[in-house]
Amino acid sequence: MVWSRSRKAFTLVELLVVIAIIGVLVALLLPAVQAAREAARRAQCTNNLKQIGLALHNYHDTFRRFPYGYIETTELHRRTTWMQEIWPFIELGTLYDLYMQDTSLWIMDVNPEVRDAQPAAFQCPSDGFQPAFGGSGGRRSGADGFQGSYVVCTGKDIMYYGTRDLGGMFYRRSSVTFGDIIDGTSNTLMVSESIVRGSHNANSGWGGAGGYWGGAPHGGYGFTTLEPPNSPVPDRVYQCKSELFPRAPCISTLNTDDHRNFARSYHPGGVNAVLADGSVRFITDTIALPTYHALGTRSGMEVVGPF
Repeated sequence: MVWSRSRKAFTLVELLVVIAIIGVLVALLLPAVQAAREAARRAQCTNNLKQIGLALHNYHDTFRRFPYGYIETTELHRRTTWMQEIWPFIELGTLYDLYMQDTSLWIMDVNPEVRDAQPAAFQCPSDGFQPAFGGSGGRRSGADGFQGSYVVCTGKDIMYYGTRDLGGMFYRRSSVTFGDIIDGTSNTLMVSESIVRGSHNANSGWGGAGGYWGGAPHGGYGFTTLEPPNSPVPDRVYQCKSELFPRAPCISTLNTDDHRNFARSYHPGGVNAVLADGSVRFITDTIALPTYHALGTRSGMEVVGPF
């Protein structure tokens, strides 16, 4: 008697069904994976802002005031900002020492090793264009100037040029103390984030948010709560890196007294922000505008609603 063996194998139909099932499972899992990755990036951004908030508090403990938003009339490093001032308090002491050894009159001419350094503490990982350069007028003295993700709150109005109190925590030559925060530290914004509009391009712009290396007088050091987070209303700076960048529209004003940078991010639904008490909160795009205005001022005596 001859015994025959039966061969077992998948039919073409069965194989196609398995492939289809795998495809469906991947399609279901992919959004979850992306959401988990964004959650991790947002957590890192939150940690960055927490460290910046602590650094600002430690600066206040040392000098009995918060750093200025920026300062322009100094013997050296004209247009220096709050960002350089807090380096010793955020584990960037070595970089700060190199900065202080430089004798350039203008901050745009500081040693390229310092100016193009890319401190991770000032980069939001959700912005895929980090590390970025620009917002400071173009290449000068062999460097472009690092552009960061984080900016300080100037108030709830236009970011006027010149030495005047804009109502917020930071402005030109500001010297705010805890005693000046009459609205309460838990009701006053100190730092938030924005979008850098590309890693770099031929037009690096003047005054884009995070332009710490020369763009401060044109808006680069801060943001205003005049419009809510991720507003469709364009930012207004002296010269935009891009006027049509996704989620970050911009208008080039070519003047020095009509600047507005708004808080922006790639986090779904809002932006991270540091309050004057050092806590980090997520501010939604749908926050009531009167509440957001109230958060932008330190002594406006407005009523701050839930946020």
